[in-house]
Amino acid sequence: MKAGLFYGEKDIRVENRPTPEPGPGEVLIGIKAAGVCGSDLHNYRGNRAATQDVPWEQGHELAGVVEALGSGVNTLSVGDRVGIEAEHLVGCGHCRECVRGDYHICPERGIVHGSRHGSHGFSSHDVTVASNCFPLPDHVSFDDAAILDCYACGVHAVNRTPVPVDGTTVIVGAGAIAFTLGQVAKAYGAGRVIMIGTRPEPLQTAIDAGAADQVIINATEDPVQGVLDRTDGEGAEVVFETVGGESQLIAQCTAMARRGGTVSVVGLFTQPQTLDSQTQGMAKELVLTWSNSYSSWQGISEYQTALDLLASDRLNAAPIITHRFPQSQIAEAFVAADDKRTSGAIRVVVNH
Repeated sequence: MKAGLFYGEKDIRVENRPTPEPGPGEVLIGIKAAGVCGSDLHNYRGNRAATQDVPWEQGHELAGVVEALGSGVNTLSVGDRVGIEAEHLVGCGHCRECVRGDYHICPERGIVHGSRHGSHGFSSHDVTVASNCFPLPDHVSFDDAAILDCYACGVHAVNRTPVPVDGTTVIVGAGAIAFTLGQVAKAYGAGRVIMIGTRPEPLQTAIDAGAADQVIINATEDPVQGVLDRTDGEGAEVVFETVGGESQLIAQCTAMARRGGTVSVVGLFTQPQTLDSQTQGMAKELVLTWSNSYSSWQGISEYQTALDLLASDRLNAAPIITHRFPQSQIAEAFVAADDKRTSGAIRVVVNH
């Protein structure tokens, strides 16, 4: 098979490797599409875990076709088109978190056959547990299915922090997670969604894609004051942070939340955050939550919920997927995903 191999930072190569064989309860997938996630860019920007072997494979937003079945698999057939829940979310199955359905926060999350495991969507083939494969309706494309991971994150965030039907929801950030979260919020009945970003072009796309009702360009308007001006000085009932990284954004989110409101942290931060716990947190009695990936909610798969919303045309992935590259140009795909200001990318997909 053709494997997308990561040697560290911007050194990405496509090389030949033996095609893996599925074990018991597993299937072999011929990958058709894989999205470049913001977490993929952490490695690209030099934030690789010290324990990570070199080279490694990655790519957890993926969809493809079942090509072979391991023993004991009777829920899928060769030729099935499937979306694939990220392998790094696999839980142990027996801890307290897994038993209650929260396998995404299992202490042994991502351990398969005794070793750390993840999805390999940037390679032409990957072996995955059969239970992570979700059959796709014929009208759902592989590209759209590849970003179901993003939509499932949105479903989980809104399940943990319900959006107000008659109030204001703010989404800080204008990337793919913000877009998918905005669409999910509207599908769940959010009254008004305000999205905050740095550039007007993606924010206009957010409105066109049904991910936001109003936008604030933080390059030309103070985002906190902008939210206050649009809410009669009260602030938003719910604020979702989707950027992460190094900026002090949680403090900004608490400042734009109304008294008794909720701030949900969806973005992955690489630097500690500083909060004004007295004048923002305590005085306003805010609720601060974190939303980590997705799993199940009240016994229902959040990935399946995202797929059902997409298949019923309540979500619109087309405007979010702005760039497509063949696997042979995976390095160019990461350049586009890393520098969105130059490329204009929202979500980049690698096709096989």
